[in-house]
Amino acid sequence: MRAPSAGAFVALAGGIMLAAAAPPAWFPGAEFLCLLGLMVWFAIATAGHRPVLHTYLLGCVYMAWFSWSVRHILWPAYVAVVVLGGLYFVLGTFTVRRLPQWLQAVGFGVAVAATSWLRAVMPEIHYPHGQPCHAFWPWPSLLGSLAVGGEPLANGLLGALAACSLQLWRSWRVAVPEWRLGLRQFVAVVLVAVGSTLAGAEWGTASAPESVVSIAAIEPDVHPMDGYEGLSPDQQSKKFADLFEARLLQPTSRLLAEPQPPELILWPESSLPLGPNIEKIVAGGKSELAGVFPLVPKSRLLVGANLLMEKRDVPGALLLSTDGRMLGHQEKRCLVPGGEFLPFVGWLPDGVVAAIHSAFKAALGTPPDCVPGRLLPPLQTAAGVPFGVLMCYDNAFPGPAADQVAQGAQFLCVLSNEAWFRRGAEVTQLAAMTVCRAIELRTPIVRCTTDGWSLAVDASGRLTDELPILSDLGNGPRILRTNLELRPARQRPMTWLRGQSGVIFTAVFGLAFLHGILAWVRLRVARTASTVPVGSGDPRHAGRTGS
Repeated sequence: MRAPSAGAFVALAGGIMLAAAAPPAWFPGAEFLCLLGLMVWFAIATAGHRPVLHTYLLGCVYMAWFSWSVRHILWPAYVAVVVLGGLYFVLGTFTVRRLPQWLQAVGFGVAVAATSWLRAVMPEIHYPHGQPCHAFWPWPSLLGSLAVGGEPLANGLLGALAACSLQLWRSWRVAVPEWRLGLRQFVAVVLVAVGSTLAGAEWGTASAPESVVSIAAIEPDVHPMDGYEGLSPDQQSKKFADLFEARLLQPTSRLLAEPQPPELILWPESSLPLGPNIEKIVAGGKSELAGVFPLVPKSRLLVGANLLMEKRDVPGALLLSTDGRMLGHQEKRCLVPGGEFLPFVGWLPDGVVAAIHSAFKAALGTPPDCVPGRLLPPLQTAAGVPFGVLMCYDNAFPGPAADQVAQGAQFLCVLSNEAWFRRGAEVTQLAAMTVCRAIELRTPIVRCTTDGWSLAVDASGRLTDELPILSDLGNGPRILRTNLELRPARQRPMTWLRGQSGVIFTAVFGLAFLHGILAWVRLRVARTASTVPVGSGDPRHAGRTGS
């Protein structure tokens, strides 16, 4: 059996360094190993003697680590994430390898940005976790470039900085590339990185806030599926009613009875799982919580629910007065592949689709038959402050948050059910994405989850309040109290770039990939031609014989 090459161990080390940096980092300061991991990826991409398969190994190791908690949901889904995720790294390596040497460092930055963006927006199988810039969420001051060009720009700068650093070391050691070229590229990337970070930085936060909104997020600390196995339908209904009373109704009653109750009380996603019919609520004006609580004019409830709308199942949120009157709602726009809809099932025979539905129903309790919701106007507190709602996976994408802020939302609420991850790494990754959304839009955000991580982030991306993640369930409900400070909104520099950077990077990457394809084809043709004996197949040599 052939022993693994040294290159395979290098690729393995690179994947491990990227994994150590991904949220949650393995130890303090491990976040900066992201740059070393990207250097290893660039080293493999620019070493023509190393198989492209080494990049696939690096990518798979990285994807396997930060996606490990997906296994709690469904093992095939986890395997698919790893197997398919590694291909994006191969795509980047192939492209960089075919670029001219003087362009490879910058091209690598474009490849990192474009492949990360493609993985996040790929139809049917979008998976935005584990982007390089997420590693630096504990240092929001380093992520000012998010406000200028979003995650693609931040990822591209990290990739280019890692590549130019390695090129500079190579030029000093072996003069390839030439020293002046390596130095110029390194200085240029550093200047762009520093400039975009300063341009997107939040200045003047020491000024007094324009207003303050008091919020209480209730974390019920319960998994939607735990404790129901083996119970009859009646027993399940009673258990749900008991948990609903103890984990949500009682804490809410206590909050509303306080001398100064919060202006907004949050319940996480799926708090009302049976699905209130929006049309009936709108027609009658009352929700199923009517009469449960007394009317407190200054307070409102924001409740995560599965909404039934024209025979459609749409995860969303209800804004209610405390006496249960319907005031508005929001709908989830970004659904979880496999969890809320089945990718590519339209391509499969009905029998296969039925079997897949059965498997997911056994794993999740319900078949994933949801449909994406619509963009709706922001909701309002009793004092008239507009705010937007991000339902769980909406938090992972820039679009839903940006749309709400563009319509006037002054803060954002995330209602999420992350119990499926069993407090694994992806809980921290979703918190890191919340920080990215806050920095991109300079807008404060509050997260309310079923069992962690509930937290508040200010407009600069700094974590201000939190309920620490607990190691086990059964601790009872907890309440996150926070006062969000709202400051006058102002236009960020180059706002257009933040929304279009992913498209721009991918367009440039696509051109580079086409260049790589053409270069590869020409090389194959040249090699084939060089192996043809002189005179064979050439009509000019017909009839000639050697003397």
